[in-house]
Amino acid sequence: MKKGLSVLLAALLMTGFMAGCGGGGSAPADKKPAAPAAKADDGNKYTITFATNSAADPKNPQNVGTFYFKKIVEEKSKGRITVDVHNTASLGGAREIVEGVQLGTITAGDVENGPMDSFVQDCAVWNLPYLFTSLDEVHKIQAGDIGKNIQKKFEGIGIKHLAFNDGGFRYFTNNAHPIEKAADFKGLKIRVMESPIYISMVESLGGSAVPIAFAELYTALQQGTVDGQENPLDLIYAQAYYEVQKYVSLSEHLYYPRQYIINMKFYNSLPQDLQKLVADCAVEACTYQNNIMLTILSKCWRN
Repeated sequence: MKKGLSVLLAALLMTGFMAGCGGGGSAPADKKPAAPAAKADDGNKYTITFATNSAADPKNPQNVGTFYFKKIVEEKSKGRITVDVHNTASLGGAREIVEGVQLGTITAGDVENGPMDSFVQDCAVWNLPYLFTSLDEVHKIQAGDIGKNIQKKFEGIGIKHLAFNDGGFRYFTNNAHPIEKAADFKGLKIRVMESPIYISMVESLGGSAVPIAFAELYTALQQGTVDGQENPLDLIYAQAYYEVQKYVSLSEHLYYPRQYIINMKFYNSLPQDLQKLVADCAVEACTYQNNIMLTILSKCWRN
């Protein structure tokens, strides 16, 4: 299936990608200069309101990583920083979390890439189908000039990008029939994240793309609002989509990154030692989360 899909998508999507992401800039941001960072311990205590739209399962890698971040930040800061976690979309979906971090109503979060190209256009690169062949390849690119340049562009919208982490590769499920070739998408309504490339991908294959919030997806599948969806295997399991879906296709059609982000003004208001501590803890938590994800994938991934 992967060869057929990759040939078709290479021919059809690149024009759609350039058209969908061309024109327009990043979402509006406060243009005032960021406050200068404090130079040393100012004796103040700080609270980070940290949001995700994670699955409910506490053993899900995203939840484990988030609470690991809370643990190490609070321990290493010796109580100078408290991390107040709000997971399972309690403060909104991915777009609402990014907007909240941008405005400062949410301090920080771990957010998937789905809506990111609406804020930072270059994030669309992570959404291209069949672009990566392994997690090692992805990690090298994220740690290199491409990843660093994308991280830097978040500062133009009032956000400090702290670190990437893996959501894994994505797979299609549906209730109608097995998907083995591009023609099998014809007539299927497939839920996608809110991204022009995700929408173009499904529609280029002959399906109908339907953006639906993650928190509403199980009900949409159960009620037949859509025929199928696409997500990483850990989320397909954690959300029990197997209860309302008959078929899974091991397509690995997209790599799915998440990222730790924090409000730029809040970050710059921290003493320099706490800035470094938060940034280092974000990288450590994302690495910890990636290792948990890799353990899960090793049980069901390709040899």
